[in-house]
Amino acid sequence: MKTLTPYPTLHGEITLEVKEARLDGKPLPLALISPQEQVVALHQVEREDWERARIVFRMRTPTELDSDEWGDPRRAVVLTERKTNTRLLTLMRPHTDGYYIGVVELHRDWHVGQAEVEGIVTATVHGVAGRVVGRTDRRWTIDLQVRTPTRKRTIKTVWKDFSSEENPYLNPYRTDPWAVEAADDEPIVYLNTGFEGLQRLLDSGSGAERAVQDAVAAQIAGDCWAALFNAAVYAIEVEEGEPQWPGGWRESVLRRMLSDVYPDRSPGDALVELCERRREGEGGGELQTRILHAAMKQARTSKSLGAFIRRMSSTGEGK
Repeated sequence: MKTLTPYPTLHGEITLEVKEARLDGKPLPLALISPQEQVVALHQVEREDWERARIVFRMRTPTELDSDEWGDPRRAVVLTERKTNTRLLTLMRPHTDGYYIGVVELHRDWHVGQAEVEGIVTATVHGVAGRVVGRTDRRWTIDLQVRTPTRKRTIKTVWKDFSSEENPYLNPYRTDPWAVEAADDEPIVYLNTGFEGLQRLLDSGSGAERAVQDAVAAQIAGDCWAALFNAAVYAIEVEEGEPQWPGGWRESVLRRMLSDVYPDRSPGDALVELCERRREGEGGGELQTRILHAAMKQARTSKSLGAFIRRMSSTGEGK
């Protein structure tokens, strides 16, 4: 994705890969690093008392960066983590065969969830130093909570009694059949055991109730997609006037739905449009209509809408 900027940027691709990873000096098993998923899994790596993870990233930049057009070009990797409001920048140094290398360190006490790592290139452009002239299209995820290096593609569902004193955070929604929580690294759909007939309906395999089950599942799916999209929109940050993909599930939701929200725009242009709407506070009603349309389109992607509920990893004891 290339976003229009008021100064020249790189045209070629910037690649970023993990060369090696170590925990307290010991090599991390290759099975916990996935180049395809671009995920490093650090949870329960046969020891729970590790203190420091050291991950070596290797970057390759386009040859055009070597031309005289770019003054003082610098390569760096940037680590961010939302839960701890962490942002760390590591400059990269020349390595071999045109690669640059940089080391990112994570201390176990400093992080609690997922950290995102992206590569950026800065240069002096039109006399202004430190302009971001390129960045990696995809980010690496360093996850302290997963055992395998895969990106989460399911939505966790939990049965809870919304009126129970044990769930005070759900009490305001006691009359609702479901609620969506999209504030953390893993979104959750709460299903209300206190809503009469809901659990029996969604757990039922009866053919006579299948049509109703599918309709309810479609409504839950649509509400879920809309809630996740709106949460993702407000997670977009702007750097030097350029909106940044938020990473994690938020970025996945945006990329998946933007083609339906703005079918006549590229993903990058659609992201810019969203930020403009958010900044100016204009077109809220029209935008929400687009979002609801895109959400229901996503909800209909399953051949059987009832499967949407059955595919989600349900937990909880109905408390």
